[in-house]
Amino acid sequence: MNKRFFKFAAAVVVLVFLLCPAVSMAKELGVHRQSWLFGIIFKLKTMKDKEIAGIRKYDAEIQKCNATIRASEDIISKARQKGNIKAEQIAREALRTAQEAKRKNEEMKSLAELNKKRAETAYASVYNQFSKEAGGKEEIRGVVSSVSGNAFILLKRDNATIPLSDDRAGFLQPGDEIWTLGKSSAELQMLDGRGSVRLGEYSRFRMEEDSAGAQVINIMNGRIHAAVDKLDEHQKMIEDKIRAYKEDLKTVNDEIKQKLVEAHDKFLRWSYQKKFEVRTNVIMSVRGTQFLVYEDEKMGTELIVLEGSVEMKGIKGDKTIIVNAGYKGTAAKDGILSDPEKIDLSKIERWWEK
Repeated sequence: MNKRFFKFAAAVVVLVFLLCPAVSMAKELGVHRQSWLFGIIFKLKTMKDKEIAGIRKYDAEIQKCNATIRASEDIISKARQKGNIKAEQIAREALRTAQEAKRKNEEMKSLAELNKKRAETAYASVYNQFSKEAGGKEEIRGVVSSVSGNAFILLKRDNATIPLSDDRAGFLQPGDEIWTLGKSSAELQMLDGRGSVRLGEYSRFRMEEDSAGAQVINIMNGRIHAAVDKLDEHQKMIEDKIRAYKEDLKTVNDEIKQKLVEAHDKFLRWSYQKKFEVRTNVIMSVRGTQFLVYEDEKMGTELIVLEGSVEMKGIKGDKTIIVNAGYKGTAAKDGILSDPEKIDLSKIERWWEK
């Protein structure tokens, strides 16, 4: 009896010993998954607040234009009655200027309203994921925050194709791809909310497995604009939001804000020190900067740095170059690097802002 008991107990001990690392790893993965979503939530909230401020600004400008239009029309009417041709000409020029300014502000307001809607949709989707059990199995690495035209996600796990639209946020796991078609673009958030990537038309992008200390994406074709916030700026943004939420919770019971405040201390130990790598036939490593990557299957890779600096390493040979703002680095299709070349950034088409 005792022997059977001790054998059983020993087996249980061995089983627990074997299972504990797996359970611990699963728990760690779940916490990291929520930590990632935690950072993205604040990034999307900041994007939404920015668009709301923009809408208010454009509304104010439109009201000013309307006032100028009314005044100009009144002057034109009175000048015509008095036969004052000069005054009428001046008023008509002011009217045209005000009407053009109004048109531009209305366009900018419409774009801000669309971006606000996209940020709200993405925020709701991310928060829904955040609210799920921490032990979720999804290894989420990015979320699509906006789409223009035709774009879709190709899922690695079941080879399914998911079309993207203005009111749908798509989540990416390692191995998933995004494709954009003609006159289309897609923007996604990643790197714990610190990084964003916008794909131009006819572009193909793949989310890779993370490497040691870095989140990795692969540009297979087309062009991207990437922006990575500096670590101290990102942390300050989160701390400011948490501080404001704590103040709000003193007077208003807000379940979402309460959950985020409670999660904040839990995720403080995640340092957000991860780097960002973009791969083609070369490896480009960044921490906080803005840059463009153009990938052509025949010509190779071109990197243009708009702010900060990017390390560019060839896959052949030991050559590594640092490309600073105002310079470009190129690599032939065989992965051989050329030295950085000075360029005029003012002549670059700012397609990612359209």
